[in-house]
Amino acid sequence: MMKSLVSTLAVSVFFFYGCNNSGRTADSNAGKDSTKAAGQYTPAAIEKLVQEAYFHCFPIVENYKAIYAYAVNKSSPKYLPFNIAYKSTALYSPADKFVVSPNNDTYYTTANLDLRAEPIIIKVPEVKDRYYSFQLISMVTDNFGYIGTNSTGSKANVYAVTSPNFSGKLPEGVIEIKSPSELVGLIGRTAVNADDPNDVKKAKQLLEKYQVGVMSKFFPGFPPKPAEPINFPSFDEADKTNERFFSLLNFLLPYTKLSAGEQGIINNYKAIGIEAGKPYTFYNDNPDLQPAISNGIKRAIAQIDSSSKHLGKIVNGWSMFPLGDYFGNNYTDRTNIAKIGIYANSPKEAYYPLAFTDSQGEILDGKHNYSITFPAGNLPPAKFFWSLTMYENSTQLLVENPIKRYSIGDRTKSMKPNADGSLTIYLGHAEPKQGRGNWLPAPAAGFNVMMRIYGPKENVLDGSWTPPGIIRL
Repeated sequence: MMKSLVSTLAVSVFFFYGCNNSGRTADSNAGKDSTKAAGQYTPAAIEKLVQEAYFHCFPIVENYKAIYAYAVNKSSPKYLPFNIAYKSTALYSPADKFVVSPNNDTYYTTANLDLRAEPIIIKVPEVKDRYYSFQLISMVTDNFGYIGTNSTGSKANVYAVTSPNFSGKLPEGVIEIKSPSELVGLIGRTAVNADDPNDVKKAKQLLEKYQVGVMSKFFPGFPPKPAEPINFPSFDEADKTNERFFSLLNFLLPYTKLSAGEQGIINNYKAIGIEAGKPYTFYNDNPDLQPAISNGIKRAIAQIDSSSKHLGKIVNGWSMFPLGDYFGNNYTDRTNIAKIGIYANSPKEAYYPLAFTDSQGEILDGKHNYSITFPAGNLPPAKFFWSLTMYENSTQLLVENPIKRYSIGDRTKSMKPNADGSLTIYLGHAEPKQGRGNWLPAPAAGFNVMMRIYGPKENVLDGSWTPPGIIRL
């Protein structure tokens, strides 16, 4: 869905030994405490607690995939240091594999922010001729702030994103956005009509006017405070399948200020070695419990795989993303969306019906051909624009195809309505007999389709509008 951190990013990391990021020495009694705590629980109880902890904390760890790829790993082709914005004038394609469920509608302006030393300034110009937004995402993947057409309007403004510990004075005229975490994801989306060369030119010019950077760069009279370098652990995708998941979790927890309710939940996991900033030793300290820990992780992964495919209410084969704020204490939806579409916009900004099945409940598969027809006057109700994007089930990435079309929507010039004013879109691996104009190509195997409604109207937000079903031909 975006290019920087991005959700949804997949992640894990090698064991985090010795000192934590602020240089504090690991607690020498950690192993003794870990073994003592383990003795109070049966293996079955440990397995269940591991499963619960993994499910609850999955978004925090998944978020690190993008952080690592975009701001930590200097050998990554996506690397750019913290607090520097990457402005991409290329739409996402199948070659982009760091973010699940990316959009193919907008140019991205992305950055990973480190707020520990000083606030980060975001300067935007007046924007009247198109949709744009800047989404601010906390370590737990909550959307805690927005700047843009739908949220703050079209006027030029200067914003400061501040850390949870910031209490200083900002320059006059600067609007504060308080972050709940010290590390923040920034995802800017700027609408572009790739079929219109003039619109492409205007969108690229707008991207150059966005400014993102540390406050002292824009306001030299506000110097940064000292901040210790962070000793980021390495990441390997396979580590999400084993106990190293919890090593990474312990490393990440100190950089976010959790709500009192969520902190209470995390405190319950101390019994299995989960504690902010501490080395994770529970697995090695308790050889007899290692099978239970491994089983708990396996069960959590299976639970997430299943749960994420049944997100929200199912209508006409579409999973309707939950309405309301993202995410607060809605931890189940937070995990589900981190799995299938991390960094999803909050519904008021953009809404995402998602189809894994046809109208009869059968899994969508490229060996069949399908269609979806919107009746006349009943296109997706968007204040700005809408689209359908195709993803492969096994990877949740865009699908390579002969016409290089990865999404289709109201800005697709080749798309034509039917004689009665309705609109039919064809989905499938084989080109439909109706031609390419209204065709969204699919892989040869299982696939899913995400609808994006930018600036959803009230009948979307109150649940009264629902998309028509996808029909197998």
